[in-house]
Amino acid sequence: MTPTVSRKTYLFTWLGLLALTLATTLIGFVNLGPFSMILAVAFAAMKAALIAMFFMHALFEAQLVRVVIAGGILWFLILTSLTLGDYLTRGWLPFPGK
Repeated sequence: MTPTVSRKTYLFTWLGLLALTLATTLIGFVNLGPFSMILAVAFAAMKAALIAMFFMHALFEAQLVRVVIAGGILWFLILTSLTLGDYLTRGWLPFPGK
């Protein structure tokens, strides 16, 4: 049985997505250094969470679906941390001739 989500919930979710999109766009015009990228990724994560929870009905699904979503998020965090670790440690070893 599919839960019934009210139009009010969809409206507020849509308005939240519009607000986050506007905030992401406005952050692009302000020079915050490396924090601009951090904020943009945080806003993108919030938008993805809103879409998954309400438009894809993940909030109302069975426990197994939530476990699969959590596994996907965990896998994403593992891949991101390994990539970031590689990127941050590239200059640690000196190469002869450089």
